[in-house]
Amino acid sequence: MPPRKLKYPELVGLPPAERQKELVRRWVQEQNADPVKKARLQQRNAENKRKNRQLKRAQKDRQEKVEGSNLGKRCSSVGQHLAASQATGPSYAIGPFNSPAIYPPPSSSNAEPFPIPIDPVLLCQPSNNIEVMGLQSSHSIQDAAAMVDFTLTAQDITMAETPLTCDVSVMTEVASANLYPIPSSPQPKPGQYTLSTLAEQDMDLASDIIGVQVHEKSETVKWSDGHTTVLPCIWEDGVNVCKDDVAYVKFLAQLPQSLPGSAHVIHGQYCDWSSKPTELCELVNATLRQGKCFLLRGLPKPEPARLDVDYLERYGMSSMRPIIAHDAKLRVENFTYPHKDSTIQQFIHDISNPNIIQCVLDLPFSQGGLPFFFSTLDHGLVYAWNLTLTCKPQSVHPDNFLVKSWALLHHAGFLTYFHHDSDGGNTYIKVENDSGVKFWCLAFPKDGHAISRTTLSANFALFANLKKNRKKIESKWDFEVVTILPGDLLIQPPGQFHAVYTPVATFATGGHFYNHQYMHLTELSRYVDHAKGATFTNQVHEHSIATFQRMVINLPYLPSSVTLYSRSLSALCAMVLESKKYIAAGTGKKKIELLDTTEQAMAMSEAIIKYFWTDLKSAVKTYRTGNQMHPGDPINQIELLSCLEKFTIPVSL
Repeated sequence: MPPRKLKYPELVGLPPAERQKELVRRWVQEQNADPVKKARLQQRNAENKRKNRQLKRAQKDRQEKVEGSNLGKRCSSVGQHLAASQATGPSYAIGPFNSPAIYPPPSSSNAEPFPIPIDPVLLCQPSNNIEVMGLQSSHSIQDAAAMVDFTLTAQDITMAETPLTCDVSVMTEVASANLYPIPSSPQPKPGQYTLSTLAEQDMDLASDIIGVQVHEKSETVKWSDGHTTVLPCIWEDGVNVCKDDVAYVKFLAQLPQSLPGSAHVIHGQYCDWSSKPTELCELVNATLRQGKCFLLRGLPKPEPARLDVDYLERYGMSSMRPIIAHDAKLRVENFTYPHKDSTIQQFIHDISNPNIIQCVLDLPFSQGGLPFFFSTLDHGLVYAWNLTLTCKPQSVHPDNFLVKSWALLHHAGFLTYFHHDSDGGNTYIKVENDSGVKFWCLAFPKDGHAISRTTLSANFALFANLKKNRKKIESKWDFEVVTILPGDLLIQPPGQFHAVYTPVATFATGGHFYNHQYMHLTELSRYVDHAKGATFTNQVHEHSIATFQRMVINLPYLPSSVTLYSRSLSALCAMVLESKKYIAAGTGKKKIELLDTTEQAMAMSEAIIKYFWTDLKSAVKTYRTGNQMHPGDPINQIELLSCLEKFTIPVSL
């Protein structure tokens, strides 16, 4: 008998867990796309809920009958005992009247099982034994998805077998009671849900806010992952003044959703890595230094709470705190200066004003930061500042410490256009309020490993006018959308171009950091900023040179576990030696202020360049040829220590 023809043959090469999740996601989209199927799905949902309520009521009634029966027996027993005690005298052997009753084990339910609507094609795919990147991996699929973990090798990232978790695309998150730092206790088992219930509850982000937080004439759009959101709308004189933003968001909505197995975004589940923090950091380092993003799902979720003034005060944000809001209407009138003075209280009040769409960028939140298990990714703070302050104290720009953590506040319907973050920092982002959502739209240059930096810079410039350059952009860039929900953490490398759409009122936190292993990407990002900084960045900071100088001074004292790479090291030295060439356009600065660390950092950079590349010109030429995304070859630390010997404080044993 010939084998049954597969419905989705293009999924055969995926690992079983990822294949199953993709099948579930496509099935849900297929059901929602057909009005008849969607209606039938909703009808089944309603029936499931009704039967569930009936079952719970029946169980409650049985339990109450058992409790009443036990209570009657105990009361009768106590009455008999009291009667006996009156005849025989007091007794102190009687237990308290409110001692816990011992109930018989509940009997099994005879209720019919709930009909969970699963497309039969999900059950008729190839066997679980498949070859993944040269490895044989066999997994037992016991629920909607079995997560595939990652293991780090010297040069690449390969798949490894891990315990089963529950992650149905972006619809279901792992039920977790984890708290920072990483616990060693086992993870609780995820709850069981029907796919139809999840689709109905989680995918519609528009209905509850239209006419309440956004204008009643707001249109909606369906994203590639199945979510439905409002489109930007500020109604004035019978016209939506955000019509250009509407077209922009529609473009973002049709971009493909990022899924496990992506070539650009590495996906991980926290419960798969909670007992392996060192390996997790190694995986993130390997991901970011190759110019890829890392998405970690399944972190602890916030408790349900309304996004209001009282909620923000729990984060230390006073209602009267002055802020500078970015206003969508003002941006239409003046793209360069959409700013408006306000307060936290006024911003929160305007969440329910359908004709105001605003956001607050770079809200200082210095008490935050990366989760503890990721804290050592920040070489700028952990190594450069922590280990050099005793030998080189100085007055410093506050941005050196404030950029490690900031907060974002967005009204529903705010669009942030394609840009990259300033000063070449890595960026992490997570949603804090339980109802918040962000669509993080990532852009990756096609054949980025094979094109020159001048071509990369020219391709970046296309984003200055999406409407005009859309065809060229689509021919030169790949895109993926990451839906960031509560419990998710996204980390992106320096220079990562991205656009963001916030469909509902959202409070998020994030930050920037530097790492010795990805300084080649930091340099490339700052190279672009020097020419087009006013166009491509959202906020400009002025702190970086102080951190770079200390990253050089700290080189002799780095732990042996930190591997340095040739292109990243030469990029760091170049930014210290030729700092004027990296001043971002639009800052108004024409020179770099000399710091207490400048002389030593420049001397050490010159020594490194001379030892490994002869001179700066040769180093820059070597650096700027070849794959601009590659970190280079590992640096021999013994040789590095040798060339920096005269700058190293001797240690007496």
